[in-house]
Amino acid sequence: MKGIFETVMSMYDSYNGNGMQMALFFACLFYLALQKKENEKRVLFLGYTLLFFIICFFPVTAKIIMDFCIGEDVYWRMFWLLPSAIVTSYTGVLVIMRSEGNVKRYVLLFMMFLVIGMTGTSVYNSSMFERKQNNYKLPQEAVDVCDIIEADAAANGITHKKLIAGNDLVAFIRQYDADILMPYGMDAIRGHRIETERAAEIFRIMSSDQKDWESLAWFAAAERCNYLAYPKEEEISGDTPETYGYQLVGASAAYHVYRRDVKETDYNGEWMVTQYGGADGEPLMFYTIEDQQGHLIVIDGGCKEDADFVRKRLQLLGGHVDAWILTHPHKAHVGAFIKLFRKSKKIQIDTVYAVDFSGLDAGAQGEESMLAEWSALEIEQLRYVKSKDTFDVAGLSFEVLHAWDGSGGEENNEALHDGSMMFRISANTESMLFCADAGKRVRDSVRTQYKEALASDYIQMPNHGNSEPDPDFYKAVDAGAAFFDAPKRMMQEDDGAFFNRENACRMYLDGTAVYSYETTPNRIILK
Repeated sequence: MKGIFETVMSMYDSYNGNGMQMALFFACLFYLALQKKENEKRVLFLGYTLLFFIICFFPVTAKIIMDFCIGEDVYWRMFWLLPSAIVTSYTGVLVIMRSEGNVKRYVLLFMMFLVIGMTGTSVYNSSMFERKQNNYKLPQEAVDVCDIIEADAAANGITHKKLIAGNDLVAFIRQYDADILMPYGMDAIRGHRIETERAAEIFRIMSSDQKDWESLAWFAAAERCNYLAYPKEEEISGDTPETYGYQLVGASAAYHVYRRDVKETDYNGEWMVTQYGGADGEPLMFYTIEDQQGHLIVIDGGCKEDADFVRKRLQLLGGHVDAWILTHPHKAHVGAFIKLFRKSKKIQIDTVYAVDFSGLDAGAQGEESMLAEWSALEIEQLRYVKSKDTFDVAGLSFEVLHAWDGSGGEENNEALHDGSMMFRISANTESMLFCADAGKRVRDSVRTQYKEALASDYIQMPNHGNSEPDPDFYKAVDAGAAFFDAPKRMMQEDDGAFFNRENACRMYLDGTAVYSYETTPNRIILK
């Protein structure tokens, strides 16, 4: 309630501004309250104003108005309902009419104009108005961008036109040309929920300083957006829109306009892999893998404290998980799943893939272990995997390179680490290796067994990247990008407490791109 009242007060201050018009309004109300001869008008103006302030400032009614009427961001418009102009004018006329003599009346009228002028601000100031650029009274850039799109569409027989544009154009495109669709409108800029999560991702990318063009192209295809307007003045480093199939079709004074023709089959067999985690948080492991057809695969999920985030994220992605992969029962990996499986009925899970650790003593696995809680779950859709197993989820191939087989690591409580499910996913032409928390002994065994066949395009670093340097293993994998499931403090620490910094430097020097929680969410398209 206090927060709502503070919001109303803030909106009142915004409405009031720097002028004294409200003070003049209240002074006029006070004058009318003293005029007994004007009882009917006094009751009308004072009663209406009092009722307005009760409704406007009372937290319950204010909340209802914000949520169901005009919205919180523009609540200051409620104060337009105040009869300030009527009351001020009526009071002025009343004072003048009660004065004797024309000279006195003209002097009073002049002084009233002077008071109004000195206590207010001009509505034609530069912050509210600017000289019109065209007869539509819209920014000329919006008009030019629309004209370029319409000309290109007409020349190429295109009837479906859906534009991604910078936030400064969003409010004006459809005012000029309603035939051009957009993935989101002004509600996105105001912070309100966007209709689809993929449209929301487009908005986040367009609002960021560093544009992820590959991900933008993916989400644009999902939302059937075939045009892009991008400011000329914003420098593009690295990849460009052209890298991912955008064709420059025109340019205005300030914008390049691109078109990208996407067929429904263009992304068949390709998957978006997304890494999550907080830059200032704790190391955990949470990935989603999704395709254009709406299939969703989850890997681990993080700690119990991350369960709400995981739930919200999965609900935004549709709430239906085709497969949930759980690498091993450490709290940074299965905690969120355990909490959600017990309490959340809003997430539908088809199959859970995990490693069978039933032969281990749950009480002897260290403080990171959640083996006892994991073992107590009754999961009907659970499927245990073992080394060399293969399976397919919605066309994505899984190959288990290693899983605990009933022995190994018990002597030093490393069974859960070394028993982690190490697996590789393969799409049409690319693959990604997930190492979970597999230790050096396991990595040596896998490298010896698979040799050149271990090569993968991407790698999720073992033990969050905090594992002793293993150049032979990483050379065998030969990945183009490495994912460190670690926060900033682990990635930047150089006093020997963690191996992340050293491993990241080695990767970088070998020409491997490095991703960590400093830049999450991190995405790649597995082709």
